[in-house]
Amino acid sequence: MIRTGNGNSFYSCENGQVEYVPKLKYRIEKKNAFDPTILHQREPYREDTINLEAILYPEEYNAFLYFLTQEGRFYIEFTFYGTLVRQYPVIVTQLPKMPDDLHEDPEKVKVTLESRYTGELTFINFEYISTLDENETVFPTH
Repeated sequence: MIRTGNGNSFYSCENGQVEYVPKLKYRIEKKNAFDPTILHQREPYREDTINLEAILYPEEYNAFLYFLTQEGRFYIEFTFYGTLVRQYPVIVTQLPKMPDDLHEDPEKVKVTLESRYTGELTFINFEYISTLDENETVFPTH
């Protein structure tokens, strides 16, 4: 995952699984006035659900939770079908469950993300992207 805002922050997990559920929706849906079996759909947009599941040690779990609760824009990048890399802007809709009262850390961490966008997404190289930090633009140094 990538978080932008005050610079770029990255969190990666090698032993995780991504479930990607694409969904196409329309802003305007109307039945035809003369034939109600015909549905007119305009202004398509995507509202994809992305479920993450990972096995994390307690210190990794705490770092991941800290990463998700900081301010900024979130993106997810994952490998799709072995070689194809996918990248989506996301909103965290469900944080991982907290450890129970016995203070046992969860073995599997589950997070639900939602990606809303229109049109086709372009690939972002976060090593060369500039971010706006209040009133100044910040460029990464190499």
